Amino acid sequence: MNFVTASPDADFRTVLENGGILFFPPGEFSVPASVLDVLTGATQDARSIHKNIAYKTNADNVSGLAGGDSADRVREAMREYSKLALSFMARILPDYARGWKVDYSSFRSIEERGRALPLNKRNDLLHLDAFPTRPVFGDLILRCFTNVNPEQAREWLTSDPFAQFAGREAHHAGLEDYVRLARSPFHSLARGVKRAFRSAGLPVVDRSPYDAFMLHLHAWMKANGTYQENCPKYRFDLPPGSTWLVFTDVVPHAVLGGRLALEQTVIVSRSSLADPGRAPASILEKMTGADLTN
Repeated sequence: MNFVTASPDADFRTVLENGGILFFPPGEFSVPASVLDVLTGATQDARSIHKNIAYKTNADNVSGLAGGDSADRVREAMREYSKLALSFMARILPDYARGWKVDYSSFRSIEERGRALPLNKRNDLLHLDAFPTRPVFGDLILRCFTNVNPEQAREWLTSDPFAQFAGREAHHAGLEDYVRLARSPFHSLARGVKRAFRSAGLPVVDRSPYDAFMLHLHAWMKANGTYQENCPKYRFDLPPGSTWLVFTDVVPHAVLGGRLALEQTVIVSRSSLADPGRAPASILEKMTGADLTN
């Protein structure tokens, strides 16, 4: 599994859906100096509850700052970065952009190597992404990263993509428990109750069995020493100024070292894929014969 350097004749969707990482050399996407000046001067809250400085695009607010003095300036800088990143992503992936949902963006200012985080939040262990508070119901998590460190590479580790991973590990990770959940006569009732609670303003997360499994899988992978030690591994150093796009729920990944990176996330509709059968939800549903996303 390799990074693929973007070229005008490349089929970007197929690269991403097959578990490739779409790489753009320095200069292909640039972050304005005015944005970087603000962000590199911001102080991130180093406590484990804040992994990054996060910008909630739709709510137009930031979290993860150590103090409030620079919040307005950081919000403006992150808003500008998000706008530019989304424009770049939409230009190269128009079929996805027509139906995607804009999610958070983030600034990763703290050195990853040796960072003290709880097991489930560690970035240096191979994992697939799943969001505890933002279920995707079978859609996919696409993330655009840019290394804005002028001197230091960002060190990534990856493993075989979801299609290979699921065939080897999904059942070991407890997939059948979530198949039983999907087939339970109480599942639809429970989801109806959760939707009613959400309509009433209560902070209840309504997840599909697929979302519940992916959230469980995220933790299972990080805690499974046998998987971490024995799975295939591919290491890459991403140079200063470079940008890369990846479905982070398709490609197991870890960050071994580096600081100063920007990232924008979108949720891509499964129906907009060149091959919807490549989506992790589709792969699991084919394996089990169960509808996992309703």
